[in-house]
Amino acid sequence: MLSRLERDFEPFSLSGVLIISLIFGLANALVRLATCVNLALDDTKQNVFTQKLAWGYLPDNPPLYEWTLTFVQQITGPNLFSFLIVKYALMTVTAVFLFLAGRRLFRSEKWAALTVFSTILLYQLGYNYHQAFTHSLMVIAAVAFSFWAFVRLIQQPGLGNYILFGASVGLGVLSKYNFTGFLAVMVLTGLLDRETRRVLFDWRMLIAAGLAALIAAPHFVWLHQNQDLFVTYVSNKLGQTNGGYAGRVGEGISNSLVAVISFYLPFVLIAALTFRGAFMPARMAQLPEDPLMRLLARSSAVAFALILLGVVLFGISNVTERYVIPFFLPGFFWMMWLLKGSSTPARVDRWVAVLGAAALILLLVRFIGVFYPGSPVCDDCQRWRPYAEIRKEIRLAGLDEQAIYLGYEEDTSGNLRRLLPNAAVRSINLRFYNPLDESDIGKPCYFVWSEELLGQPVQAQFRHIADQSETIHVSAQWWHPLKRSGWRETKWGISPITDTDRLYKNLCTP
Repeated sequence: MLSRLERDFEPFSLSGVLIISLIFGLANALVRLATCVNLALDDTKQNVFTQKLAWGYLPDNPPLYEWTLTFVQQITGPNLFSFLIVKYALMTVTAVFLFLAGRRLFRSEKWAALTVFSTILLYQLGYNYHQAFTHSLMVIAAVAFSFWAFVRLIQQPGLGNYILFGASVGLGVLSKYNFTGFLAVMVLTGLLDRETRRVLFDWRMLIAAGLAALIAAPHFVWLHQNQDLFVTYVSNKLGQTNGGYAGRVGEGISNSLVAVISFYLPFVLIAALTFRGAFMPARMAQLPEDPLMRLLARSSAVAFALILLGVVLFGISNVTERYVIPFFLPGFFWMMWLLKGSSTPARVDRWVAVLGAAALILLLVRFIGVFYPGSPVCDDCQRWRPYAEIRKEIRLAGLDEQAIYLGYEEDTSGNLRRLLPNAAVRSINLRFYNPLDESDIGKPCYFVWSEELLGQPVQAQFRHIADQSETIHVSAQWWHPLKRSGWRETKWGISPITDTDRLYKNLCTP
């Protein structure tokens, strides 16, 4: 059977892309699991949010990622496995839709597959995707889906494809707000060409727009109800509160230049060496005959102009490579078109070898990045923190594992939820999100705190709770196979909040 699989397996096909994506995803998941099952970075925050479905969570991101994670956790529980399943399922979805779009654009399954595999040389997709992304995972998949729907629509402007495109836009808006950057680039660039302009101005686009609005409307109603919180979060995230307008604009322009250049690295450098002449100015200035490929050839310039316009109009200083992925991902297909025009069988073979080597190198680098404890790889090394000692002490003390547990910061709260899946867990840092309901009324309530994680003594408003005699103190020794036993220590306190305490009503009730 294995020899038949080897004989029939075609990597440059839809099934090949699907299988290779799943294998690469599994390899990256095993690398992550090689460390420990603790949650780290933004995963801890999201693990708090999956206790209750809502039309919105953090006001700087829409809720599609949390909804998806919540659904998966009904099967797996609120653990690391749920995050890895979502991450690599979305990576596979992205690969499939990029392939389908590429097959239509290149009219070649081989170049469609090569385009998918070549994204490993885009730093944000090949490496950073596996490190820290949450909502960005969803928006990348949404852009791939919507891009394929857009290509279908331009090539075959039937009612069904207008509906498909409208649905993709609605889901895209619910994935992450910078999806609108992709939409703006596609529409504005499409208006520059007569053939695509005719499709965009068709009356059926009103149906697509209406469907997209219908899908996204409930979340935007929620957003309107929390608009003050939204403005605060978004303005801080975009750096609109960092000093004066002129300074912010200068910093924003500088960051935009870095973002657009670095987004396509190291792909451009390696491709230029492998496909000599592909990026010659005369070649890049020659617009393709195909209207869609002409659109993609112009898309990066339009994307950069839009970003600069946003910087100037809104005083945005914080422009990162992660934020601009939806803006520039379509232009990657034009770059692959340039490579295709300079390809020979020998060059393609070398390119495939480069991609295979890159995959192995990235897996090794990532393993070192998540496994090695200490500088220069990590200083905090959060994923090695011994959270399991908290659950051990809770069980030794006979505390109710279905009670209410409060962590001050989301690192502790997210891991408490992993360790106590039947408990109701809140993060005081995320006080606006309250997962408690009527069934939690009257439950015991515990404050789990650590001066190390707070980076300061426990705040004055909680000191009377932390100092009480009933507090359970947990001294947890860190363990790592490359370190001596107890190479670091974290001290936690588990303090009851009685129903007579002034904070009980604010923190321990719905």
